[in-house]
Amino acid sequence: MPLDHYVSQVHLRNFYSPNLGNRLYAIRKSDLKTFTPDAKAICRIENGSTNPYVTEERAIEEFLKHIEPKYNAAVAAIADGDIDEDVIFVVSGFVSYILTCSPAAMRLAVNPLEQVIEE
Repeated sequence: MPLDHYVSQVHLRNFYSPNLGNRLYAIRKSDLKTFTPDAKAICRIENGSTNPYVTEERAIEEFLKHIEPKYNAAVAAIADGDIDEDVIFVVSGFVSYILTCSPAAMRLAVNPLEQVIEE
């Protein structure tokens, strides 16, 4: 089963520490201990991007192929005040993904989404 990131690795890499190279400082919620993972090792769950309610269960991963490669450039464009349609698409796609597919979003939205889908 695939391990899918609910926080994009592209986004997590922005938090790498210059002191650690390709790693970041993190705190494990279960025991509050610190550790220094790379982006591949955190914020992921089994089948996190699999959705049985759509025709193609892995469609979310296909969608993210249009978002993640352009994410850093979109954030830089916003910082420069150079916002165009591509930037809006990428950022809104990224935010939509987080709001709907993160574990917390899934826990909070399950009942309302089930009702909409059933209708």
